This record gives sequence, C-alpha cells and structure tokens, in this order.
Amino acid sequence: MDLELIVVIGNTVLVLGTFIATLYRIRIERDQIRTVKLDVKAKECLAELRKYIKTERHSLIEMDKEELKSFVDYLEKLGEK
Repeated sequence: MDLELIVVIGNTVLVLGTFIATLYRIRIERDQIRTVKLDVKAKECLAELRKYIKTERHSLIEMDKEELKSFVDYLEKLGEK
C-alpha cells in the first residue's frame, strides 16, 4: 500500500511538472511570435522610410534647422501607439 501511494504521488508530481513546463513553453512561444511580428513591422517601416528618403532626398537636404527638428520629432513618434 505504501509503495502504491509513493508511485501515485510521484506520477502526480511528474504530470504537474510537465503541465507547468508546457504552460511556460507556450508563454515563451507566444512572446517569440509577438517579437517576430514586431520585427516584420519594423522592417516594413524601415523600408518605407528608406523609400521616402530616396524620393525626397533633395527636399530633406534643403530643410532649415527648425523643419528638420520637427521632422525628426515626427519620426520618433511614428511607430508609437
């Protein structure tokens, strides 16, 4: 009887540990997917910025200091939500 109880308790602890590890793995994978999505969005934003800079290069060079400062402020706030 005592041996059966030890086996049952041991199996229960093992199953509980496996369940907790699975929940932790799910959490890590969810965070990883979120990071990949943000990375893709950042790459798209960077590509758009490069395209804009190539198109408007002359205008950017011609900006005075105040216009350039407001443009940089705009870029800093661009990706924020």
